[in-house]
Amino acid sequence: MSGPERFKVPVGIFIMLRQGDKVLLQLRQNCSFSGYWGFVGGHLDGNEQIVLAAIREAKEEVGVDIRPEDLTLKTICHSNKGEEYLQFYFECRKWSGTIENKEPHKCERLQWCEWNNPLEHTCPYLKEAVEKINAEIPFYEDTF
Repeated sequence: MSGPERFKVPVGIFIMLRQGDKVLLQLRQNCSFSGYWGFVGGHLDGNEQIVLAAIREAKEEVGVDIRPEDLTLKTICHSNKGEEYLQFYFECRKWSGTIENKEPHKCERLQWCEWNNPLEHTCPYLKEAVEKINAEIPFYEDTF
């Protein structure tokens, strides 16, 4: 018995690499939010665990290795600003390897910035996620 096709929502994965009060941001180019600063991250490829997707994205984008136990889920956002998404925000304070820009076609450069004072022209989702994380809000919904 078949019915209507089920709705499928894209899943965004963000990794906040932290050193003290600083967080690593990447200046995006040739992709969504080009010209804006954002967290390291990407999308769930399907048929993969969310934590493993975060580990994969960190390796692909900035060349670091992260162990699952070194990721802390800080908040989840269910957003709908034109396209519906689930977004998972992980904090990581321990990794191995040297941070470097592994995707220069998507990232103009990397920069450490103050956690509570992000750079101008940050992705809109970034500022809101930082506010929710600072307020220890584990889940929020955005613009329905």
